Amino acid sequence: MPLPLVERSKGEIAQAIRRKVEGIKGVKGCSQLNVRMSGKRFDVDMRVLLDANLGFEGAHKISLDIEKKVKETIPNARISVDTEPYGNGRENIWKLVKEIAEAEPGSRGVHNIHLQTINGKLCVDLHLEVSANMTVKQAHDVADQIEKKIKAADSNISEVTIHIESASDLISKELAGIETELKSYIEHIAERFPEIKEVHGIQVRRFGETIHVVLHCHFDPKLTIKEAHEISNRLESAIRSEYTNVARIDVHEEPA
Repeated sequence: MPLPLVERSKGEIAQAIRRKVEGIKGVKGCSQLNVRMSGKRFDVDMRVLLDANLGFEGAHKISLDIEKKVKETIPNARISVDTEPYGNGRENIWKLVKEIAEAEPGSRGVHNIHLQTINGKLCVDLHLEVSANMTVKQAHDVADQIEKKIKAADSNISEVTIHIESASDLISKELAGIETELKSYIEHIAERFPEIKEVHGIQVRRFGETIHVVLHCHFDPKLTIKEAHEISNRLESAIRSEYTNVARIDVHEEPA
């Protein structure tokens, strides 16, 4: 019988996670895995190699399976999973993207870097951390520079999507209860859109003097990207009409 979590070293925990993750179909390896304590919880950061022929839906499903396997070992872990295609000669692109993004003045680091081939084109998706004291314009200027440099570094990259966030300034529930209140409102308003099957992963953050909302929506997988974007825009408008201090909303559109 395995030792209780509190009696196991970080190395033993990492080995247990690695075994579970590398046992998932479609995972070609776990090239980087870090387990560390942050306050009273564990942070797990990993870079996973996936079959290069996987599509968007398949890669997303594996990412969810990875998070599930990690939580079997550490139930309350905060998990960051970066994926990169394996077997197509592009194993160094992940490293290139990370180096460019983290070297840019104003960047506090990047995580959740995902590389996928969609319709024959290489697409990069990443989360960029910046200071909470930056203005929205300053943060977007940093993101724009990173996008330009990534595309210039590799002509095979046709699309770069950057999600801006500040990891150190999550709005607390003491702040007039806005986090709980806003989350409840979003869950309620999303029910008006039958095409949205589920809303999850809602994060409310302080971004300078305004509010930044990140949320994940599960859509009918038969919808086109254009249709999903139109519904997301209507959802954003509904949120802003009620909460005028919400300056930015990032909707991650995912197949149900």
